[in-house]
Amino acid sequence: AFDTAILYLTLVPTQESWLYQSRSWANKGVLAQLRGDNKKYIDLFLHKAIPLAAKGGDSLRMADGYANIALPFLNYEQYDKAIHYLERSIALFERLAPKDLRLIDNYTNLAKIYLLQEDIARAKQNLVRASLILEHAPESMYAPYYYTVESMYFIHRQMWKEAGRALDKGLAIAEKLKSRYDIRQLLYQKARLFDIQKQWDTSKAILLKMYNEGYVELMTDKKQLLLDLAGLEYRLGNYLSAYNWMVKHAEISEEFYGEQTKTQIADLEARYNYVQKEKELLVAREKAKKQQYIIWIFIIVLLFLLMIGLFWYRNKKLRTAQQIQSIRQRQRIEVGQALLEGEERERSRVARDLHDGLGGMLAGIKLNLSQMAEHKENIRKKDLEETITRLGNSVDELRRIARNMMPESLVRSGLQVALKDLCDEVSLPSLKVTFNAFNIREDFSPRIQLVIYRIIQELLHNALKHAEASRIMVHCSQEEDIFFITVEDNGNGFPLLPQEKPGSGLKNIRSRVDFLNGDMNMESTPEGTIINIELHVGQ
Repeated sequence: AFDTAILYLTLVPTQESWLYQSRSWANKGVLAQLRGDNKKYIDLFLHKAIPLAAKGGDSLRMADGYANIALPFLNYEQYDKAIHYLERSIALFERLAPKDLRLIDNYTNLAKIYLLQEDIARAKQNLVRASLILEHAPESMYAPYYYTVESMYFIHRQMWKEAGRALDKGLAIAEKLKSRYDIRQLLYQKARLFDIQKQWDTSKAILLKMYNEGYVELMTDKKQLLLDLAGLEYRLGNYLSAYNWMVKHAEISEEFYGEQTKTQIADLEARYNYVQKEKELLVAREKAKKQQYIIWIFIIVLLFLLMIGLFWYRNKKLRTAQQIQSIRQRQRIEVGQALLEGEERERSRVARDLHDGLGGMLAGIKLNLSQMAEHKENIRKKDLEETITRLGNSVDELRRIARNMMPESLVRSGLQVALKDLCDEVSLPSLKVTFNAFNIREDFSPRIQLVIYRIIQELLHNALKHAEASRIMVHCSQEEDIFFITVEDNGNGFPLLPQEKPGSGLKNIRSRVDFLNGDMNMESTPEGTIINIELHVGQ
């Protein structure tokens, strides 16, 4: 159903359509995650849902997308990537909707990551930021998770009473919201709190409540709960109960942890039957010692192999870095040569315009004036007016050449106005050119603005020259230091064959895109052409 929706929506190039496309791709990502394909989930958000939300001008949907991407990285302990995407999400929310309740989850997730990394100061800083927003909606759906992580912070600081109060607050709100997921999280955290304080009976009672009342549904969570109950019974000296819990754990996880679980069960059983099986226990200990020696030998060999592998990897990485540097150097030289060639062609064009256009006009005016000087007694008013008209045409031609060298509106009014004027100038009775701009800040250098102007000017020139289109749409938007350009037309398209050399116009565009470390892709069919460009405009 989502594929069908996307198929129809792509036929409608509007803001509203792009936002619906973004939602459709995001839902496809969620379906992939439910199937366990987190790689596809992240890929669809990064390359489909978020770019389309940006194209549609919905920055808050982008922020939500970045927050969704961060969660799989958090679950798989890739904390640097999780922090990167959470901070991107937070930056957008703080700029556009600083009181949005979704910021609570973002700050809380950051606090959790910093706790796991033992960075207590940053964890506290983000908990404070979350609590300030939570004050506006103290019983919102985001509150239970906040109190869960706050209790983790207090447990880490060994502030037992404060941790207990945070958990009680969270449970009261979760029960009012009837959120079984949050209740399970908070109860498990509460059991951990009592376990750390060696109040094992209380901790066991909480875990039994979770087990008996069906709060734990996922197989992985059940395995962990049974293992925790076995550990508590063991610490309480209830070896038979610990043994029974381990049997239940084995029934669930035998295919994953079969041998390890059997060893733990055998150990508990040996302790319970200590008097009858003392001899077997001693044999088992002797066997364990031998296994330990074997493990140490294996670890030493593994470390040796790792050192060799690390040495080989560092050498390979160094060689790869040198190759990349060499490739980048060649690319910079090629881009510089292409820009120089473009500038040389521009100078040649200006020279031709001056010589063939303006030069010819001025030569004619000079000839007229020379004739008038020779026959000044016979100067007619008509001849003088004709000379003045030619002089006016020369002035207009001079202005046209100057405008082509540096658009006056770009200097006077900025990039957005200059691009609007350019599209208006190109429009004809048989050709409608529309221009849309979103979030263009224009806080980058005039040279970069001129490069962007020339890229769009060349794209429009190519469409006018080759496409035979009746409609051209130019869309420009900016997200931080990335400038997006999309030019669409309904012309006859052109074949995208890799073996064909690009024309000078397309080569000029690519060299300017490369100059700004950008990326360009084209889609062309007999129904029209779409060109998407991303440029890095940071200082």
